[in-house]
Amino acid sequence: MLCVLMGRKGENPNGFFDQLSHPQSIAPLSFVTSLPSPTADRSSRLQQSTASSRGLRRRLQRPLRQSSRAPSVSTIPNRQHRQSPARRRSPPSPLPSRDSSSPSICSIEFEEATVTASTVENANSLKRKSDDISWQYGKLVDPNNKDKFMCNFCKNVNSGGINRFKKHIAQVGGGVAKCKSCPDEAKLACLNWLEGTEKKKQDKVVRELGLRSDVNVSSGGQQEEDLTCAAVAFNAIENDEFKQMVEAIGQFGPGLKPPTQYELREPLLKAEYARTKSLLSDREAEKEKNGCSIMTDAWTDMKRRSIMNIVTHCAEGTSFIKSKDTSAISHTGEVIFELVDNAIEEVGAEYVVQVVTDNASNNMAAKALLLEKRPNIFWSSCATHTINLMLQGIGNIPRFKKIVDQAKGFTIFIYGHHRTLECMRSFTKKREIIRPGVTRFASQFLTLQSLLDKKDSLRKMVVDAKWENIKETSSKKGKEAYDTVLSVRFWNGVEICLKIFEPLVKLLRLVDGDVKPSMGFVYGELLKAKREIKEAFKNEELRYKEVIAIVEKKMRGRLDAPLHLTAYLLNPHYSYADSSIFDNADITTALITCVEQFYHGCDEDIHDEVVNIELTKFQRKQGLFGKKMAKNCVNFDYNPG
Repeated sequence: MLCVLMGRKGENPNGFFDQLSHPQSIAPLSFVTSLPSPTADRSSRLQQSTASSRGLRRRLQRPLRQSSRAPSVSTIPNRQHRQSPARRRSPPSPLPSRDSSSPSICSIEFEEATVTASTVENANSLKRKSDDISWQYGKLVDPNNKDKFMCNFCKNVNSGGINRFKKHIAQVGGGVAKCKSCPDEAKLACLNWLEGTEKKKQDKVVRELGLRSDVNVSSGGQQEEDLTCAAVAFNAIENDEFKQMVEAIGQFGPGLKPPTQYELREPLLKAEYARTKSLLSDREAEKEKNGCSIMTDAWTDMKRRSIMNIVTHCAEGTSFIKSKDTSAISHTGEVIFELVDNAIEEVGAEYVVQVVTDNASNNMAAKALLLEKRPNIFWSSCATHTINLMLQGIGNIPRFKKIVDQAKGFTIFIYGHHRTLECMRSFTKKREIIRPGVTRFASQFLTLQSLLDKKDSLRKMVVDAKWENIKETSSKKGKEAYDTVLSVRFWNGVEICLKIFEPLVKLLRLVDGDVKPSMGFVYGELLKAKREIKEAFKNEELRYKEVIAIVEKKMRGRLDAPLHLTAYLLNPHYSYADSSIFDNADITTALITCVEQFYHGCDEDIHDEVVNIELTKFQRKQGLFGKKMAKNCVNFDYNPG
C-alpha cells in the first residue's frame, strides 16, 4: 500500500606545484629561483628522489662544507707574532658570487628533484598494478586506453591488448608485428607465459568434460551419485526459476555449457536489467493514468546507519526510487522536504497524488513546506504507524499492561531454559506460544492469543511431575510462571485484552497488506473498531472511555483527514449501506476541501461538476453506479486476514 532518490589551477595558490608534476609545464630556471621554499608535505616528496639527484646534491654542497671550516680573510684576528711559513695557511678561496641572474644551489636541487619525481609519477601512471610479465617489457601509451601498449625495445605501438603484446615480444601468432629488438630472455619469458595460459584453458576443458562424464542419470530419473552445491539453501529448489532452468537444461540435452563469469557480469546482467525495467511498464502506465503515491521510510541498518528509502506506489504495485544515507545530516523538516521534493521532480509532479510518511514532528514540518510549494499534492500520515501508536497507548494502561507483563514474564522464562522449553513443546505438541507480527504490539496480541489457545495444555504442564523435576521451576521466576498459568484473573484479563486489541490488529493487517488499496476502508473500519471496543466493555462508558480517548487522540488529524473522509464517502460499501453519510456535514466539507486541493488552480466549473453533478450521480446510483456490480459492493467483505 505504501510507496519510495580540485579547483582550476588558476584559482589554486599552490597550483604551480601541481604544474611541476608535469614535465611539459616546468617553469624556466630563472623563475624557479624566485620561488619560496617548499612546505613540509612537498619536501617529503623531494626525499623520494632518485640516487642521481642525491648525488648531485652531495657534489653541489661539498664546496659549501669546505668553506664553512675556514673563516673569511676579513675575520682573521691580528696576531702579535708571525707564524712560520710551514704553519702559515693559504687564504681560502672566495665564495662564488650570487647575483640575481644566477640560480641558487637549492633551486637547482629542487628543480632536479621535481623533474625526477614527475618522471617517475608519469611512468607509474602508464603501468597497471599487475604481476603480468608484459609490464616488464612495455607500457601504456595512454593511461585512459588499457589496450594500447608501446614496446620498450622497438617502440612499436600495439593496439590489441596485453595478450597480443606478449605475442609481439614472443614473435608468435599471425597478424602480429614481431619485435626484432627484444632479447632472447624476454622472448622466452613471454613464450612460456603464453604456453602456460593455453595449458590452463585446455586443463579447464578437460576438467569440465570429466565432470560431465561423471554425471549418469538412470532410466528411473534418479542420479547414481549425490551432487552437492556450496552456499545454496535447500529451499532454493522450490524456486520457480530453478524449476524452469532444470526443464530448459533437460530440453536442450547433453553438452550444455554454463555461462562464464564475464557473461554473467556483463551481457546477461544487462539483459536481466532491461527485462526488469520492462516489467515496470505496467506500473508506469498506471502511474500516468491514475497517478501514484510517494512514501518515505526511515530506518537504521545493522551498522547503525540512518537510511531513508523513497518508493512510489500505484494500483499495480510498489517501485523503488532511491535510498539515501542520512547519517551525517540532521533529519529536519527542510531536509526531508528536499528529499521528497526531489523525488516528486524525478517522478513527475503531474503524476503524484499524495506523499505518505510517519507522524514524526519533522515530517509534519516538511508537510507544511510541501503544501506551500505544491498545494495540489496531499500529505498523509502512515496508517500503520498511527494504529501501532494506538495499540501502544492502550497497552500502557495499567490494567492491560499488568496482563501483558505477566504473559511476557512467562514466555521469557519458558524460552530462557532449554528444559522448560522442551517441556512446553511436549505438552503443546511442538507448537510455539510466541508468534511474530508485523509490529511489536501486534506480536503481543498474537502471543496472548496463542497462550489462550493453549491454556489447557499449559495448565496441565505446570502441575505435572515433569515440570516439578526441572530445577529452574523452583526459582523465583519459576514460581511466578506457575502462579501466572494457574491464575483465573490472568486468563480473564487475557480475554479482555484480546477483545480490545483484536479490532485494531485487524485494521493493522488491512492497512499493512498489499492485496488491494485500503484508503477507502481505513476510516470506515476505524469506526467499526471503535464500536467493537465499546461492545467488549458492554457499552459501559466508564469502562471504555479511556481506551476510546486514546484511539480518537491518535487518529485526530491523521486518519480522519479530508482525504480519508472523502474516500469513506465515495466507497459504496459504506455510503450505499448508510445513505445518511451523504448528509453528514463534516464529510461533505471534507469532500469539497479535497476537490479544491486536487483541482487547485483549475477552473471553478470543474469544482462545480464534481461536487454537484458527479456526486449526485453517485448518490442516486445513476449510470454505471446503478449497475449490479456497484450495488453489490455493499456486501463486500474486505478481510485482509
